Amino acid sequence: MKQLLLAAAVMVALASGAFAQWSDISVNAGANGFTNWTEANLGGGVKGRFLGSSAPAGMNTSGGAGSNVSWGLYAESAQTAANIYTFPSTLPVGGYVQIDISLGSISNGGTVGFGLQNSSAANRFEAYYIGENASDTFKLNSAGGQQNVAGPTTSFASSSYANGNFQTVRFTLGATNTYTLSFGGVDVSNAGLTITASDISQIRIFNFAAGGGNDQFFNNVSAVPEPSTYALLALGAAGLGAHLIRRRR
Repeated sequence: MKQLLLAAAVMVALASGAFAQWSDISVNAGANGFTNWTEANLGGGVKGRFLGSSAPAGMNTSGGAGSNVSWGLYAESAQTAANIYTFPSTLPVGGYVQIDISLGSISNGGTVGFGLQNSSAANRFEAYYIGENASDTFKLNSAGGQQNVAGPTTSFASSSYANGNFQTVRFTLGATNTYTLSFGGVDVSNAGLTITASDISQIRIFNFAAGGGNDQFFNNVSAVPEPSTYALLALGAAGLGAHLIRRRR
């Protein structure tokens, strides 16, 4: 009898959505424009967003919102142009977030990249580039502090598009607040990649003070929630319950 009650409870929880997993998210500038993006700009000067064509044409997309476009952000001195896209719930273990980034010229000290945040806009992870250092590379900032990307080729000369058209960056959440990261399909070799908490629920793209005329581009955000261990256990329990019920009958 207890086994039957347990099976029934699990199936009720599944039916009510307690273990529901949200569907894959895939959005791009051409098809979606800035639908479901929220501006989170800082500073009182010149900054904003637009749909436009990035220099690496292969990153642009076309659709109902625009033809041959990416998401563009512009921000002059001491200004931040930022936009946030919120997921249906937190990213589960095994899930990943991916984005394409194309960098233009960046003024000295300007910073361009993306962050993964919780619902209170606290950063859990950031990947960004700081301008005016031709030998520099993308930076990572998470629980271990700021560090240069090690492994894949991510060097960028701030006066030109010099990073192989554009970078496709993928963040994959691991167990116990760990993560892996790849640029262009090549995993970074940085050690000790951790975040302070695994409550990632939104992505933020930003351009801080890249300078007048220095537009920065992003496109093709994917957020794919792979089944978590908890969800798989729940499904397994439901299967066991169904088996027990059949045996009882």
